[in-house]
Amino acid sequence: MRAKTTLALLVVFLVAFSVAASGCIGGGQKGTTTTIEQTSGTSSTTQATQTTSSSVSVASSEAVKYIEAHLSNATVINTEKYVVVVGPEGSGAKVSGLPNKPVIVVSYKANMKKTPTIQELMKNQQGFGQINPAFLRDPRMDALIQLARKVTDPNIRGALYNALYILANREVPEIILGDAKAARVYWNWVHNWYYNPVLAPRWDLVMEDKNAPSVSIGIGNYKNEPGTIVEATFGWPSSFDPAFDYETFGWALYHNVGDTLVTYWENETKKVSPDLAVAWAHNKDGTVWYFVIRGGVKAYDPKSGTTYTINATDVEFEFWRVLRAGYSVNWMLATYTDLNKSYAMSDSEFEKILQNGGVIADFNGKTKEVKSLKDLLSFFGYSGPTAGVYKLVLPHPYGGILSVLADPYLMVIPAKYMLGDKYEEAMKASDWGRKPWVWSKYVQPGSKDPIHTMLQDNMIGVFTGPFYIKEAKQNSYIVLERNPYYWNASVWSKLEQKYPNYVVTKRVIYIISSDATTRISLFQKGVADIAAVPVDRLNAVKGLTLGKFQSKIDSFVTPDMVFIVLNAAKKPLNNELVRQALAWATPYEQIYNAVYKGYMVPNYGPIPIGWLGYTGYNVIKYKYNLAKALQLIRKSGINPKDYTLTIYYNTGNTQREKIATLLQNTWGQLGFKVSVTPLSWPTLLSKTASGDFDVYIVGWAPDFLDPDDYVGPFLQSAVVFDSLNYKVISG
Repeated sequence: MRAKTTLALLVVFLVAFSVAASGCIGGGQKGTTTTIEQTSGTSSTTQATQTTSSSVSVASSEAVKYIEAHLSNATVINTEKYVVVVGPEGSGAKVSGLPNKPVIVVSYKANMKKTPTIQELMKNQQGFGQINPAFLRDPRMDALIQLARKVTDPNIRGALYNALYILANREVPEIILGDAKAARVYWNWVHNWYYNPVLAPRWDLVMEDKNAPSVSIGIGNYKNEPGTIVEATFGWPSSFDPAFDYETFGWALYHNVGDTLVTYWENETKKVSPDLAVAWAHNKDGTVWYFVIRGGVKAYDPKSGTTYTINATDVEFEFWRVLRAGYSVNWMLATYTDLNKSYAMSDSEFEKILQNGGVIADFNGKTKEVKSLKDLLSFFGYSGPTAGVYKLVLPHPYGGILSVLADPYLMVIPAKYMLGDKYEEAMKASDWGRKPWVWSKYVQPGSKDPIHTMLQDNMIGVFTGPFYIKEAKQNSYIVLERNPYYWNASVWSKLEQKYPNYVVTKRVIYIISSDATTRISLFQKGVADIAAVPVDRLNAVKGLTLGKFQSKIDSFVTPDMVFIVLNAAKKPLNNELVRQALAWATPYEQIYNAVYKGYMVPNYGPIPIGWLGYTGYNVIKYKYNLAKALQLIRKSGINPKDYTLTIYYNTGNTQREKIATLLQNTWGQLGFKVSVTPLSWPTLLSKTASGDFDVYIVGWAPDFLDPDDYVGPFLQSAVVFDSLNYKVISG
């Protein structure tokens, strides 16, 4: 999740609302072709020349004819599984030697009158908003970004994001330093503790050795024993109402006590799995989605022993309530959905829609037009009961919508629990959700709303997930117990049958301490199975033993990126060769080792490692090479002695200060005068958003698990298109 600062929220909000915005300059001469072909990791060539007949690939005559008839010039990007060709509408583009792969041809017509100039965007402080932080304008990138938002086929989306990754790797609006690594400290009696970059582990899938020690933890009569996970950590939910929470700890908690429509199973990053929704489908343009709700799901109120049956109306009401609450986290619903047009329907109503045709299901890499509910459920491999269908309307197609819906703040809470004795009245007044705006009488925006107060006071109070909150003491501990009404409870017996020497988690206890020494001590004694330990304190937990068990430290790659922004609207950084030279003159290994102590791995484009669209194919793998950097500077035609590059970073961030100092040394060897200036966070935001900078260092973490949450902010430039089309031609 993106760092929860005022800046981050503002950035996300602005980025989200730029989906339909745009503006651009058509590049290249009519009839020209740029081919981005496979290059070696040390290539300094920005764009390879047109592929010759010596290429191992063969031309596709159908694709060539189509491209020459529909594009005035073309950029050919060779990705691993597809060839992506992008350019302005027209005719006369010349291409040959296309690799023998399926070809995706993307054509666009830019509207320059409606396109805001870069200067206008700077004046309006839109850096990292409507336009990327480097203020680079490239209509090809905007076309690919906007198209990927509209396409629902994950294979086509993946190819488009591959192409964007490769383009950004060549143009270098930002020098990507890498993806940060994190350390996980635990005793090796813990098994199947997996990592997901947005969702915390569901503890019910984590197991412990039956012979793990039993240790009193000093909270009531609780013991850390087999089947009890104790985590020594820090933080606290900013709210026990998911509609008011936008931070990591709260989302980790909700993921264990609630259910969303869809989820990412364990460490999966590229496809969602069913959760409350057992199947889903959409209309042909992706603006209307239908989610079939799992039948038999009960929400459990442990205080009263009451259960509430979940149905499609509960999904509708909770989504609407989150939007109505008005807290910053609702920007995703506000941007990607139109909830006043969305509503719950019966299975029979949905059946009639299916019979009319035009409803498409995408799942597990397969696509099918479905004509009946039975057909749809069969496509997803589900044969159990259902509880209605939620029709979710989008204001525009958005291919990443499933990733948005997996975020834990959208856990579904039963409307009857929240509305109490007003439930029947509110439902009847809204025609059972057909007029959701009527609910504004029963839900007020802001923290004074009675529903919000109740959820906060009761620590949510009702739970559909594998656990429920049994008790908690603020900033001290939280205890979760296994939910006896969890719809997927059979997973526990299946796991224990498969792993007879392990015990599946029955209880989770978070021991909260802001003091690292305390957390380390709890771990050393075996009071905690897992501990949050700073990287510079890992020696204190390395090589420990308790009986036959040992401590373990795993490192894993996160989607948290650190990168250097180059002002591409300002000389000499408007020269692509200069930007590439600076990339080659960046001391990556020194940064990884001296600054991050080995807890960073290389990445060469703006998509996290392992995500949809990430690729190592046809990518320049920059590393420190001063000779190559000097060669590119000479080729660029600029005199570096004529320029001073000032590097900004936020005051107090010692890691970024060290990076800036290293860059000052190596970039200075190219002939530039390089200065380093720390700025307060508000000042840095203001200057960089308005383009008043040369270079700055910043980081990025995800709000949801989709590449658009990266390539949009990193690459878009507010290009407005009168038309944007694509055609897939088989290889």
